[in-house]
Amino acid sequence: MKSFSFIFLLCSIISLNAIGSNGTQPDKKGSLYVYWGYNRSYYSKTNLHFNGPNYDFTLYDVKGADRPSPFGSVYITPGSMSVPQYDYRFGYFLTNRLAVSGGMDHMKYVVTQDQQTKISGVIDQKASDKYAGSYLNQSIELTADLLTFEHTNGFNFISLDLEYQQPIVRILKGNIAFLLNSGIGGVWMLTKTDVRVMGDGMDNKFHISGYAMAFKIGPRTEFLNHFFIAAELKGGYATLPSVLIKNDDPERGSHNLGFLEYYIVAGVNFRLKKAKTN
Repeated sequence: MKSFSFIFLLCSIISLNAIGSNGTQPDKKGSLYVYWGYNRSYYSKTNLHFNGPNYDFTLYDVKGADRPSPFGSVYITPGSMSVPQYDYRFGYFLTNRLAVSGGMDHMKYVVTQDQQTKISGVIDQKASDKYAGSYLNQSIELTADLLTFEHTNGFNFISLDLEYQQPIVRILKGNIAFLLNSGIGGVWMLTKTDVRVMGDGMDNKFHISGYAMAFKIGPRTEFLNHFFIAAELKGGYATLPSVLIKNDDPERGSHNLGFLEYYIVAGVNFRLKKAKTN
């Protein structure tokens, strides 16, 4: 996965070095694109709140990380391509440079085990003999018998984006083009949460647990006006007020967190009408 960082940097350098050159640009208005690729993600600390009939407490400044699959055949085998942290998106060009798109970023989020945190709230003896009591900003170790928590199938960001593509240069008689793509968007966070609160919980069903907004930017390289690779950086903020603990039971969790994601994708442009150059 470290190779993603190198590819992102290389694409950025190539695009920036190309600024200032001239080249004709194809007319993209009315055309479509689709892409697929893979991501890594990083998260801010978060306050995790849990509420149920026998407890109501918050854990502060909790650390979490993603869970990427080891690099290998899982990324290219059709039956397993959806196992790693992946991205897909469909776009439609309203003008030569402005597009709307929809897709999903399948990220993963796992709370780091055995970290030191602080807790405030109330836990009844019916929930746990060990942790029963009242707490006010007290230090506690996040052991497995207190909490295990992960959105690993996953931390899914479903977004509608508005994008702008800035042409930079075309070379080799226009067969290769460098562009800078940027955009903003967001909608839902669809999570599948595997959680145990003091041993009570389950691997829950998919559930729209909140919403998010994000901004993205990165270089895109097009070949023959039809194929492209892109490396983008995306930063956003997610609010999840309704995280399932035991599917439809009354227990719920909630948290807010920032995320930073980078991804490498490959895609195809579909022209719905004959292209023309400007």
